[in-house]
Amino acid sequence: MGKCSGLKGGGHHRKAIDVADKKRNEKKNRKKEQEAAGKRAIALQEILSGKLGSAHQDCDIYLQVDNSSNATELCRAHFRFEDCSNRRCKFSHEHSIAEALQNVMSGSSNGEDGDDTPPTIPALQCLPGIIGGGARKRRQRSRWKQPSSGNKSEVEDGISSLSLHTPSPLENALLEGSLVNTIVAYLESNEDVVNLALSCRYLHDLVLIGGSGADIEEGCQDVQRRKQQAKEAKLLERNQALLKSKGVGVSLRYVVSYDIVNKKNSKKNKNRKSDTARNTRKRPILIYDYENPHVFRAFRESAAGSVDIEN
Repeated sequence: MGKCSGLKGGGHHRKAIDVADKKRNEKKNRKKEQEAAGKRAIALQEILSGKLGSAHQDCDIYLQVDNSSNATELCRAHFRFEDCSNRRCKFSHEHSIAEALQNVMSGSSNGEDGDDTPPTIPALQCLPGIIGGGARKRRQRSRWKQPSSGNKSEVEDGISSLSLHTPSPLENALLEGSLVNTIVAYLESNEDVVNLALSCRYLHDLVLIGGSGADIEEGCQDVQRRKQQAKEAKLLERNQALLKSKGVGVSLRYVVSYDIVNKKNSKKNKNRKSDTARNTRKRPILIYDYENPHVFRAFRESAAGSVDIEN
């Protein structure tokens, strides 16, 4: 006969108690995670709905990837602090919130991790901002070479033109860009705008690139307006899709927004006249941190105060 464990029913009874405790703890943890997921969904709704300021709707959102995808885990030291000293680190360095973590709102802590913190972060998917969030893409020039003002040998239809001549009033108006912008503004369809730009290489540069004066970037003024409207529609579509998703609260981990700050003029560019866009830069700010709930609380209090002042 087996030895008695001192409890009624012997070892079988102890095993049943352990199984019941395990199920009870799992149920408690599931309930706690559901409550946390609900709070994360509410936080994301406040951000994307514009309740805390319309500027924060265009933000970078980091979602945890499903474990079944076998994606590489992130290196915590690089992701949070860009301070990985292991040259042969086997974990991913694809994303980082180090700069944004340094710009958290006052009232929250961005302290270093403790000794018991795991060295990795589960794989993340980044949904970058659409209008102005994230790094700005390098401006691509046209493959068509813009003809210079002193050389008219390159013409749009391939026929050699005459030698130097005085520009006509129409050519001067085209050079200024005002007439081109007026023509484009009367075109309702974006397809018509593209067809106009593709009619010759010179109009292509004036309409889609912005001319040689560098006063207009990424096209004439009306083309910029059309691009801005398209970006705003795409951003609205992304945010609505996220808010309708039932699993976004479960997978939400980090949110990074951007503030516009003025650049410090260097000695080289101090006397150079430049537009507002070149004198400003976007500063990333961490406004939601899965590991530190104080970050969002501090941001919400600051943003709510700003909204009240504006109203």
